[in-house]
Amino acid sequence: MLLGLFVLVLRFTYKICWQTFVMEHTNCTIKREKLREASDALYYEVSMLRVTAITFASDIFGENVSPILNAVLESFAVHVRVLIDFFYSENPRKDDIIAEHFFLTPNRWQGIRPPKSETLVKAKTRANKLLAHLTYTRLKENLDKRWPVAEIMKDIENVLDFFLQNVPKELLGSRWEPNRESEGK
Repeated sequence: MLLGLFVLVLRFTYKICWQTFVMEHTNCTIKREKLREASDALYYEVSMLRVTAITFASDIFGENVSPILNAVLESFAVHVRVLIDFFYSENPRKDDIIAEHFFLTPNRWQGIRPPKSETLVKAKTRANKLLAHLTYTRLKENLDKRWPVAEIMKDIENVLDFFLQNVPKELLGSRWEPNRESEGK
């Protein structure tokens, strides 16, 4: 009788845990469906970063500095900043989506993720100083439009690949499915 009750409680607990991901570090609960939605928002950020990087690197604007080129560069920098904050969260706000949410404990992602490269550290600082905030640094920097786009993309793609290799696949939304098919080949 006691064993039967134990099995019943265990099955119920497993069912609840399957539908819900409990994050040890925040003492809150995020439903798996919410994480799948969050992963689709991540997909959008990655897609926009790739499109802006390709557009900026294509040199379709030539040597001319134009408002459109500035907008593409600023969009690239904003998406870089968002993704760095996602993968390497330092002081996340309560409603921030971060990579740690996709793992049972924050230590799991923090312990396996690649270290933040110097390129990403500089890109985040530059985005903060030149884009996200109106600063005096902006006046000193001569507003150089050259960013190491290829280096930044390489580092972001590396950490993204590592994340996708380690995240539980059932937490990825439908937008990631074409990528799952190509991973299996």
